[in-house]
Amino acid sequence: MRCKRRAPGSLAFALLALGSLASAIQAQTDPEEFRRQLEESQSRLAQIRGDRTQLQRELDGLAGEVHDVSAEIVNIERQIAASASLMAELDIQLGALTDQVTIMTRDMLLTRDELTARHATLHQRLRDIYKRGPLRTTQVLLSSTSFSDLINRYKYLHDVALFDRLLVQEVEDLEEALDGQRTALADETDRIAFVRVEKLQEFDELERLEQQRLRRLSSFENRQNQARSTLAQLATEEEQLRAVVANLETRRRANEAEAGEASISSLTTSDLGSLAWPVEGSVLWQFGPEREGNTTIQREGVGIAAQRGTPVGAVEAGTVASVVARTSGQTVILDHGAGYYSSYQKLQSAIVAEGQTVQRGQMIGRVGGDVSNPHIEFQIYAPGPPGAGGPRAIDPVQYLRDRP
Repeated sequence: MRCKRRAPGSLAFALLALGSLASAIQAQTDPEEFRRQLEESQSRLAQIRGDRTQLQRELDGLAGEVHDVSAEIVNIERQIAASASLMAELDIQLGALTDQVTIMTRDMLLTRDELTARHATLHQRLRDIYKRGPLRTTQVLLSSTSFSDLINRYKYLHDVALFDRLLVQEVEDLEEALDGQRTALADETDRIAFVRVEKLQEFDELERLEQQRLRRLSSFENRQNQARSTLAQLATEEEQLRAVVANLETRRRANEAEAGEASISSLTTSDLGSLAWPVEGSVLWQFGPEREGNTTIQREGVGIAAQRGTPVGAVEAGTVASVVARTSGQTVILDHGAGYYSSYQKLQSAIVAEGQTVQRGQMIGRVGGDVSNPHIEFQIYAPGPPGAGGPRAIDPVQYLRDRP
């Protein structure tokens, strides 16, 4: 059987086509852009997570301190902003990974189609070789009519053998590429699943932070309302106490004018920094303005914490000018003469009566205050300037001894 002369040219064209197709199959979309986007997003994620960890440490520190609740709210709102940024970065990663999976899926399908076509070609070649039998090549060479015909037939057989080897190699390369693409696609799919889980966790964290913010806002509002209520109650009580002291001072002056004899105060400048505290305990608040949230409370005395029922002593000798029962406890007011008064508020009980003379350190009552926060409030009133309308509250601590 004679071979046609144009066969070698056809084989060369087939070899060229095989090389071009193989290059086209391996030339997939460059993943560098996806990798760059993911690396940048992951870097931003790490930075945001670091910032949020620092914020959480700050919040833990705030929780152990006496502080303005608004500081916690600001911290939580910053954490909410960080969580929102994290979710935005996770969306970027999901988008990039989804696009990459789409391209990888397309490339894998192309590779599979090309492999199917190459398998079909390879099977056809194997059938042809089987049909020709093992001596076909020798017969082709021996049936040549001239030396040049022999050379042409040899080149033709060489091209056929080369074509078969390239076809087998290409099938192996395509199978290996397909396996790699399947593995890579599975890895990217797993990454998408992982990022989605992260996003769900971040959504839960964002919801938790929002609930925490709402709770702190509610707590803040409750504290503000409580502070306003306390301020109103304190203002009412202080106004009542000032009125009582003013009335006592008016009555004292009237009595002294009628008797024609001025009283001398038992509280003098020599007592500054030397008097015993009415009760031993920690100081809850100092004299002067106190900040509570966005509300300022004007303290006209000093708060002293002590166990409920602890004896309370007079800081200086005087006369019991008034014993007043209030919702917050009993109040004992001592008249020290010459317009000086000391006030002992929030007593559980008073054991003295109006008009009674007491000595320095003598017990006048017991500590009361709140059940959960037992304490008293101690005040000293001094004569006000002429025309001021009565005595004024001064810082009582200046008369008391320094505490160790």
